[in-house]
Formats: sequence, structure tokens, C-alpha cells
Amino acid sequence: MNSGQHVISKTYNNIQGNLVLVNEYISFRICRKLDLPIPDAGIALIDEQTEYNENDISEKNYGFCFYSVRIDKVAPVNLAIIPRISNKGDFYKLILFDHLVYNKDRNRGNLLVTSGKTIQMYAIDHTHVFKNQTIWNKNCLETGMTLNDYKDHEIIDSNKQVYGFFWEYLNKDYDILLQTAHEFQTKLKSQDLDEFINELPESWSISDDDTAALKKYIMYRLKHLDSICTVITGR
Repeated sequence: MNSGQHVISKTYNNIQGNLVLVNEYISFRICRKLDLPIPDAGIALIDEQTEYNENDISEKNYGFCFYSVRIDKVAPVNLAIIPRISNKGDFYKLILFDHLVYNKDRNRGNLLVTSGKTIQMYAIDHTHVFKNQTIWNKNCLETGMTLNDYKDHEIIDSNKQVYGFFWEYLNKDYDILLQTAHEFQTKLKSQDLDEFINELPESWSISDDDTAALKKYIMYRLKHLDSICTVITGR
């Protein structure tokens, strides 16, 4: 980066496909809008003048990438560290965010904690969000809405290890979750999603039909966050 910061990049034409870049960027913008703990990130251009350490970047990867600022001295979250995390209360936001974007991939490797006197957690790596993760399209999102997939327990089941760490020390408090859900519904608006989608580079090659379906899908899950709170708490 021109700022001198070290970043972790996911490149254009990466092995998982360019849809992971869309997933990462939209997730980052939503996280920022909802005040979740996430490293600074954005879109940058990789070309022949870019300095990078990875040997697997070649000319085919030149173009717009997604980047995330590297946080030094971090480790994967574990059960023993939970009481010492200064922002562990943000877990209520995190679990609702995971449900908002249908993230079945929350694991120790993408929830990091810093070292030192003040320990903070950061959420990273949102490549596998939304229905069908790295291969979603209009059809699968519309199917999810038709089947009322906000009632699914798949997210809780898939992420049970990390969620279990926090439930050892936090209450499954329906009222806190519901209040957080209402804050999400107040902060995140349809026009915000329009803005985030319009910022996507054309070279990432996502169709207007797919982005329209994605916006509709996120708004549908946002609308049903109250019911999702019931799913999370088992009420």
C-alpha cells in the first residue's frame, strides 16, 4: 500500500473465483456500517509496480483485488481467552451478522484476538458467505427466500465451536439480541446496499440480476432478524 501498511490481498482471478471478492467487500461494508470489529479493508489495484510477497501472483491476477490491513500479533480465538477479550460483548453483533449474511464458516481461524494488556477480537475472512458461498447466484438466493431459510439452524450447527466458546461466558440473552437486531435494522438501509454494490469493479463480472437478488436477499434476512433471534436462543 502507498501508506506503507502491510495488507493481505485476495486477487482477481484467484483460485476460488472472483465471487469471493464480492463476498469480502460487501461483508466488509456491512460490518463497518453495523460497527463490528473488523480490520480496515477495501479495493486496490495490483499491477506490475505492486510489491508483494506471494509467489503465486502473476499477470493473470493483475487488476482490482480485495485487501485487508494486516493486524500484527494476533492468534485464533480460544475458550480460555474469552473472559479477557475487552470487546466480547460484540459477539451479539457478530452472531447476528453471521446470520444476516448466511455465514456458515465462522471458525477459530477467522476470529482473531490481539495480544497485550487490552485484548480485542477481530472478524476476518468472509469469502464463504451468502447462500452457496463462492458459487451463489440469483436462483439459489431466490430459492432461499422461497423456503424461508431464515429459520435454518445450519449456521448455528456449522459454527457451534466458536459460538460455544462465547456462550460459556455470555448469556443467550434474547433481549440483547433483539435490541441489537433492531439497531441493525435502523442502521442498514436499502440505499446503503445500493452504494456498496455500485462500488464493485466491473471486472469482477457480477451480473445486475445477481446483485439485485443479493440486495433483496440481504434485506429479506434483515427484515427477519427478530425471528432469527428466536432461532439463536432456541425460544
